[in-house]
Amino acid sequence: LPQSDAAIHCLRQLPPSAPCGPLLCVGDENGGIRLWDTRMCGSHDVSAISKNGGRKGACVMSWEDNEDYISGFEHNADGTTLLASSADCTMSIMDIRKAINPQTRKESFRQSDNQEDELLSIQLLKHGKKVVCGTQQGVLAVWSWGIWGDVSDRFPGHPASIDALLKVDEDTILTGSSDGLIRLVQLHPDKLLGVLGEHDGYPVEKLQFNADRSFVGSSSHDNLIRLWDARFLNDDFDGDEDDEDEEEEDTKIGGVVAAAAPSKTKHESDDDWSDDEEEEEKDDDDMDEDSDDDDDGNGEEPTANDRRSKRLKTDNEKFFEDL
Repeated sequence: LPQSDAAIHCLRQLPPSAPCGPLLCVGDENGGIRLWDTRMCGSHDVSAISKNGGRKGACVMSWEDNEDYISGFEHNADGTTLLASSADCTMSIMDIRKAINPQTRKESFRQSDNQEDELLSIQLLKHGKKVVCGTQQGVLAVWSWGIWGDVSDRFPGHPASIDALLKVDEDTILTGSSDGLIRLVQLHPDKLLGVLGEHDGYPVEKLQFNADRSFVGSSSHDNLIRLWDARFLNDDFDGDEDDEDEEEEDTKIGGVVAAAAPSKTKHESDDDWSDDEEEEEKDDDDMDEDSDDDDDGNGEEPTANDRRSKRLKTDNEKFFEDL
């Protein structure tokens, strides 16, 4: 790529279904946003240059409206809209369909209200209906798709800035914070589920799954890339079934022991009241079992995030463990 005055801060490639094709989105430290056609990089073909408006380069679109560095990119499923979070406290929205048309290019750029809080990361959730940004003050700022002025919701709770976001499913994300912790967070309803891992107090800058989503990689200022077991985050994880099998085995062993224990006969009773007491206790046990069955019938099935939270430590548990 041709040299630029500003250092590159983030990259993202649009999907092939985008109106302009799979262009490479580049955000720099000065707030500039450029879209590059990598097929034209270093090209001296006259036909390629003419298709690019006479420019001898692969940069086919650019915007210079942000006043501080671009911290992240996100786009919708078909690549028609590009979103960019920035440290100038705004989110930028670019309509690619208007951008490729010279007559409507000026109308392709929009910007959110100033949030008075740096936007350091961005992620799309709820099947494209919600946009989530991590902020300098540890708040998750949430926009509703298409309503780009002000946020529709705010989720505080992180004690430090949220520098990285990774989507787990449509309701759940992993957050990387400057306090070094990687947290699992549920949105709508909002809930901190637990801590996946940590970088010993060093800020977490990037989170990413491997190809089969069995591990999460995290990079930090400690110059290390750490891998975390993320199999339990997948919908097809069968760890709960293994736990149930172990519980069933324990129950069977307990049943054998109970059956092998000798029991007193009627004539071996300590006194004449023992039989009546045993019958009363049996009736009470039957009533307790009936009430338990009723409670189980009225109880709700645990959600995927309920099962995930059982395998994670809370912030408080992590704090006391470190002590």
